[in-house]
Formats: sequence, C-alpha cells, structure tokens
Amino acid sequence: MKYKIKCIILLTTFSLVFSHCTSVAYSLPEEKDFYSYWHNHGAEITRFELEQGRYGEIHPGHAILIFVTESFLPDIQVKSDYESSRQKSIPVLKLNLIKRFDTGIYDYSMMKSVFTPISTEKQQLDKTLKVSTTRQDWCGHVYLQYNLEDDHYKIKQYSYFEKEGDRVVTVPSVHLEDEIWTHIRIAPEKLPIGEIKMIPGSFYTTLRMIDIGEEGAVAELINIRDGDRGGVSQYTVTYPSLQRTLSIRFNNNFPYDILSWSDTYTSGSGKNAKVLTTKARRTHAVMTDYWNKNSVKDLELRKELGLAK
Repeated sequence: MKYKIKCIILLTTFSLVFSHCTSVAYSLPEEKDFYSYWHNHGAEITRFELEQGRYGEIHPGHAILIFVTESFLPDIQVKSDYESSRQKSIPVLKLNLIKRFDTGIYDYSMMKSVFTPISTEKQQLDKTLKVSTTRQDWCGHVYLQYNLEDDHYKIKQYSYFEKEGDRVVTVPSVHLEDEIWTHIRIAPEKLPIGEIKMIPGSFYTTLRMIDIGEEGAVAELINIRDGDRGGVSQYTVTYPSLQRTLSIRFNNNFPYDILSWSDTYTSGSGKNAKVLTTKARRTHAVMTDYWNKNSVKDLELRKELGLAK
C-alpha cells in the first residue's frame, strides 16, 4: 500500500492559557476503527510549539509526538524485528516524545519512548511495559529506563551528574505519568481518577534532579467544551507534595488526538526559583510512514511539520 501524507491544518491559534478555545480543521484518516486508523497510514507525527520552563525563565522550542503501533516482545521488552519472533509478540502503542529548546548559548534535546500494550481478546495487558528517557545538553547526558517486572518497575539511571547516577531502584507498579499520553490514545475513559499513586514523568524528575518514586496525586477528567470532533476533554494531575499540576487537552472522540498541555511547577533554584508553566500547543501534524522517507528529497516533508530551518 502506498502511504499518503495527510496534514492537519491549524486554522486558528489554540490558546495555551486555556481560557479560550478555537476550532481546528482536520485531515487525519476518517476511520473510526482503532485497527484501521493505526495500521493503514503509518505513524501519527505532531509538532507542538513549546514554551519550556528552565532556570527560572521560559525558553522557546518545539516538541514532537510520534505515535505508532509495533509488535513488542514482552519477555525481553524490545521490538520484534524478525518473523520468527513475531509469534511471541504483542501489539503496543509506542510514543516517542521529543523536546528541543535552547537555554542561552546551549541547547537541550530530550526524548522518551513509552511502550503500552493494546488489549486484545488474547491478552488484556494495559500496564506500560517499558519507558526509556534521555536528556542531553552541553554539560552531559542522562539515561533512564523503566522495565515492568511482576508488581514493580525496575529503573536504571545513568547520569553525568553525581546527584542523579548511577543507580538502580525499584518502585511499585503504580500509575506512570509517562503512560498518560498512550492511555489517552487507546482508551481515555480508563484514565485513573481521584486520589491515586503515580510516578511523576521522567522528563520532570530528570530536570528537577529528584529521586524517582511514587507520589500521592489527584487526577480529574472533565469535558471543557464542545467543538471539533464532538468536544474537548482535559485530564489534570495535581501533585500536592511537589506543588505541581499537569494538564493535557485532547479531542474526546476517536482518535483522541492531543491538542495541548501545560505543566506548572517551581523552576530554578535559590533566588532564581520561580513557579513557571511550561506550555505546548499543536501547530502541525502528518500521518506517514516516516521510516521510508529518509532521502535528501524527503527533507521537503519537514516543512509540513514546521521543522524546516
């Protein structure tokens, strides 16, 4: 099957302050069936304009969300590359979330990969099996990996910085903030609500250089407006002990595409410490088999994602 790029055109600005909302026109595939949507068109790639809180200031940048289904081997927790191993694999929805932003003279590059099972008649797994996260800046880099083992996550952390690594820890397999994104795309009605235990997102823990562990949180899912594709929902997680609030907005009808998010917490240290809100709003998206578009002529496609320099 020849894949065709399908673009989302942003007609008007979607406010990140969340006080006003505007209509967005879509050209995503119109399939309402999960399998048809995710298996016939390649990967869904979305660019977001980013305002990142760091060092007590807001820094401009961009974020990219790449959602794609894969065959995953649950025992060794890697993608199945060979036909001979495919029989042992299960379907997962993978998210690659990338952030790029500058802080003065130097830049940050961050990426996380989240592997969440897609429930089928044969298997009813829904806990995320693996999360891997990297952070690079001019000082050095950090690597985190979560692997689900029975009733806990084994977390390996390696870092240039003494405060962060190197170490291996285990934490109970409570809810992961990192899996909110994939659970929204699979079945948002199953998002945890009320008073919960949750492991804060790996981007947050590595930027704040805090120990990884479960935290008490309060989660809420509300409909905030009617509109394109039937309305918009907002999922909010508040961590009282961290004085932090994360909110994600998405269309509340399939395919539950993510529109924006905000993340409020203290940034910086000492006299430079301030409560800042990191914001991201969707600007571009394509649905394409990007792994087959790696030639020089395909550089033109980056313009469709707002990534051309």
